[in-house]
Amino acid sequence: MSELSSAGFYPSASLRGWAALSCVVVAAGLYFGGALPAAVDLFKPPWDLLVHATVFAFIGAMCGLASAAHGWRLLIFCMFGALIVGAIDELHQLQLPGRSADWNDLSADGVGGLLGGLLLSGVYRLTDDDGWIQRWQGLLQKIQRVPVDANEASWLHQLSQPSRPTVLAFVNAHAMNSAANDVDFFDSLISADTLLRDGSGMSALFKMLGMAPGQNLNGTDLIPRLIRQFHGRAIALVGTQEPYLTRAAGALQNDLAHDRRAAKAHGFMGAGYYLALVKAHESELIVLGMGMPRQEEIACALRDALTQPCLIVCGGAIIDFLGGKIPRSPAWMRRHGFEWVFRLLREPRRLFYRYVIGNPIFLMRALRLKARHGDKTC
Repeated sequence: MSELSSAGFYPSASLRGWAALSCVVVAAGLYFGGALPAAVDLFKPPWDLLVHATVFAFIGAMCGLASAAHGWRLLIFCMFGALIVGAIDELHQLQLPGRSADWNDLSADGVGGLLGGLLLSGVYRLTDDDGWIQRWQGLLQKIQRVPVDANEASWLHQLSQPSRPTVLAFVNAHAMNSAANDVDFFDSLISADTLLRDGSGMSALFKMLGMAPGQNLNGTDLIPRLIRQFHGRAIALVGTQEPYLTRAAGALQNDLAHDRRAAKAHGFMGAGYYLALVKAHESELIVLGMGMPRQEEIACALRDALTQPCLIVCGGAIIDFLGGKIPRSPAWMRRHGFEWVFRLLREPRRLFYRYVIGNPIFLMRALRLKARHGDKTC
C-alpha cells in the first residue's frame, strides 16, 4: 500500500516494482526491436530525437518512481536511469551491421529522462495538497453508480420526467482533476442533482477503493438515448458553433426526437441570453455542449433562474458529435475504454494536457486517496 510521509506521496513496494518492471520491459523492447531491419530510419530527423526524448521521459519517470526518491535526488535517478538505458542501446547499435552510435540520440535520452523527472516531481507536488481529497470524497459519495443489471428504460424514463429544473452532469477523470484544482468548478459540479460515472478511469478509481463502479454512462452514448425520451417535447441545444450547431439540430429532429424543432444557440453567449431563449421556447430538455467548467456554471445559473420543470444536461462534446465535427472512435476502442486515445490522436494540441499529463496525475491522486483510506470505502 502507498504511504504518506512528510515528503508527500510515497509509492508502495508493489508500485515501485511495477515501475521497475515497466522500465525493463521498455528497455528490452528497445534492445530487441532496435535490432530489426524495420527499425532503420523508422523516424526521420528531427522527429527521431523527439521520439527518443518521449520514450526516455517514460523510462526516466519509471526509474524515479521505482527509486521512491524526492526532490533533486528524484531528478538524478530519472536522468541517469534514462542515460544508462540509452548508453546500453547505443552500444548495442555499434554491434549491429551498418549501424552506429549517435551522441545526439544519447543527449535526447538524457533530456527526456530529465523531463520525465520534472513531470513526476510535478505530479508529486500536485498530489501533496490535501484540499482536493475532501473534494474527491464528496464527488465519489454523490455519484450515482447505476447497477449493471438496472433496467435502462426505467431510469431513462425517470430522468426524462423532472418535477423541477434539474441538472444532470457526468464525472470522468478530467472532471476529477479539474475539481481538485478549481474550487468553483467543484461547487458547480457537486451541486448537480444527478452525477453519473463516465469512463474507465473512474471505474478503476472505484475498484481501487473497493466500490462497485456500476455502468459506464458516458454522455456521448447516453445523451442520444435520453433525447429520444423527449420525443415531441421542446428541446434546446446550446453550445459549439456553426455549421455544426445547425447540423446537430437537424440530426436531433431527423433521427432522435421528431415533431418539434429544437431551439439552438452557440456556446459563446452569456447566461442571460440562454435563459431568455429557453424561457421563450419553454424547453423541457436543455443540452449544454460547452465543455467544462463553463457548462456546469451555466447549468447552475439556468436551474436557479428557471421555474418550469426541465432537465439540463451537461453534455461536453455531444453537440460536436451530433453535428459531425468530431467523429466517434471505432466500436472496439469504445468497448475497451480507449476512445480517449482516438480523440488525442485527432486533437493532440487541445487534448495533450488533459490526457498525457492529466491521466498520470489522476492515477497518482487515486493512489494517494487509496493510501489515505486503505481498504475502506469513501
